[in-house]
Amino acid sequence: MSYQRLPYADWGWAELRAVLAAMLCGRIRRGPGTRQLEGALARLLAVPHVLPVNSGRTALRFGLEALMRLRPACNEVIIPAFICPAVVEVVDSLGLLPVVADVGADLNLDPAACAQRIGSRTLAIIVAHMYGCPAKIETFESMARATRVFLVDDAAQVVGESVGGRMLGTFGDFGVLSFAQSKCVVTGESGGGGVLICHENEVFPIVRARVEGLAPAEGRLWALVAFCWNYLLESYTASLSYRWQRLRQQVVGGGAHGLVPAGIANLDACLALVQLRSLSQRREQRLRILGHYAEALAAPGAPWRMPQFSPGRYLARVMVSLPPGVELDACQRQLRRESVCTRRAYATHSPASCSARGSPDPGECLIELPAYADMTARDVADVCQRLQRVAAAHRKCVSNRHDGDDDERCCQ
Repeated sequence: MSYQRLPYADWGWAELRAVLAAMLCGRIRRGPGTRQLEGALARLLAVPHVLPVNSGRTALRFGLEALMRLRPACNEVIIPAFICPAVVEVVDSLGLLPVVADVGADLNLDPAACAQRIGSRTLAIIVAHMYGCPAKIETFESMARATRVFLVDDAAQVVGESVGGRMLGTFGDFGVLSFAQSKCVVTGESGGGGVLICHENEVFPIVRARVEGLAPAEGRLWALVAFCWNYLLESYTASLSYRWQRLRQQVVGGGAHGLVPAGIANLDACLALVQLRSLSQRREQRLRILGHYAEALAAPGAPWRMPQFSPGRYLARVMVSLPPGVELDACQRQLRRESVCTRRAYATHSPASCSARGSPDPGECLIELPAYADMTARDVADVCQRLQRVAAAHRKCVSNRHDGDDDERCCQ
């Protein structure tokens, strides 16, 4: 049975050559890659300034700190109910108050819900293009101008996509990109790179001063080895990685260490440049795979739904909504036994509001399916068949228990 993996990064020989060149030239931390990346991104995004740093978190932190300096009397930041936890962590760490607003069917911030949350202490609205699906960013830009609040265009999960002739990430007062795993441009794990997208406004001088004072990130070669082990070789190393993490927690204790702000390392900048050159090719590959999934799951009467799918729309991840009655954890465990690697969606920060609207909590019913670059239509069909088989067996098992059958072996 073939192993169907998640697309943490689409890397090939070009990325390997970039790594070897940086190593052989002794340019892991410092080198020309950073300036070259700045120029390439400025041309792609058609903006005057891009400031590479060591992560999307650092970019968001510096941007929000600048907004706090400009309007110290405001301390509320509107965020979508469904968003990457890293965004919430940055907002909390700065002492700001996250104000949660509902999302729409496309998993993006709902403009009407956002408008209801704007008040006299609102500092900014963070609009994320969830899993690459474009939010109604033009509407939010008009809303922010009318209410005199800042707008953050969080394009961490999408690079090179546009709305109304403008690149995502270039709306509002500043934008953010990330180069961590599962993004459009991948240089490694969190800490491998991110970007502040800047305009000629009052924010830019503040963030430029912060970024120019940073030293390049350290430890990037070892981080690259860890990334390859934990992600690119995941199908071979998952079991060993799990045992190591368990041992590490018992010996030295668990808990993640905070990411220290730093500049982007030359190694990561060179990897980002290589990824940018193949961006259009990888985009076409993803569109092809998305189309295969839409076709395979679109049988008449099928209970499956891809909430963000639209023909021709790029998505960073293939997210599928499970049918009612299918428990996500049990489905994931069984699919793993059948050699299909899956991943849960982000947790929802206001599940009560989802229930109030009569819609399921997206964090409890969405599952990410494999979408690696060389995946074929046959591979997609194979994944969908296994998914449908597992879901059907799970619903039957649940039905039997409801009918009084206490034997849970069918769910194991």
